[in-house]
Amino acid sequence: MKTMRKLALAAAATTVLTGTVVAATAGPALALERRTVCAQNVWVRSAPGSAAIAILYQGESFDYDHSATINGYQWAYGFAYGGENVWGWVSYSALTNSSGQC
Repeated sequence: MKTMRKLALAAAATTVLTGTVVAATAGPALALERRTVCAQNVWVRSAPGSAAIAILYQGESFDYDHSATINGYQWAYGFAYGGENVWGWVSYSALTNSSGQC
């Protein structure tokens, strides 16, 4: 009987731990901030300054995750909604700011 109880407790602990890991990994996706493209168009790149993989047009959406400054240029990383729907980098200045202003 004690073995059954130990197995049940171990299974419950594993379930709780798995649920915690899933919740922890799912959290950052909810933290993305929806921005809008202000520029006429902006290239989406696989890395800052690299070759273009997609293009977004004025009024399309970009789910901003974080930014980086590379060689004096500020870049935004996130999910680009448009024809391709891809993760990538865009020029930070092409997007609305955190207040929603261009």
